[in-house]
Amino acid sequence: MPKNKKEERFGKQPPRHSFFLNPYTDARFTRCPKCDAQTKQRKLPLFIFVSPAVPIALNKTCRYCPACDLLIAHKDQLDALLAAMFTQSRQPAMVGNDYFVVGTVDRANWKEGKPVKHVDELRAIVHDFKKVLDFELQPYGWMKE
Repeated sequence: MPKNKKEERFGKQPPRHSFFLNPYTDARFTRCPKCDAQTKQRKLPLFIFVSPAVPIALNKTCRYCPACDLLIAHKDQLDALLAAMFTQSRQPAMVGNDYFVVGTVDRANWKEGKPVKHVDELRAIVHDFKKVLDFELQPYGWMKE
């Protein structure tokens, strides 16, 4: 196996952003966990696969650090949006299913909203994430040595 094997990606568009799905309900990352700069808000369509293989493009406001090109989505907010969407579309069996955030979609493609008939059509519009990161919260305050 070659050392520089190209990583398999879903989308055909160039990768964008590093990504962190924040599982912590008590941390909103108003400061970047990498560089400690203040984060901004950015609304963009996230491309998500909900188990079993249901593709969704969901327009979501996320935290964003321009210096690190880091996009942070809060898992609890995403869970609530997906639950509301599946409840409204009369698919209650989908509520609570596992999901995977693959990347982003260009706003123009998201606005079109036309049904996709083949997976290759999806792949043609998706920008995968450059990296998917994981951060652990460090408790603040006094710590025993």
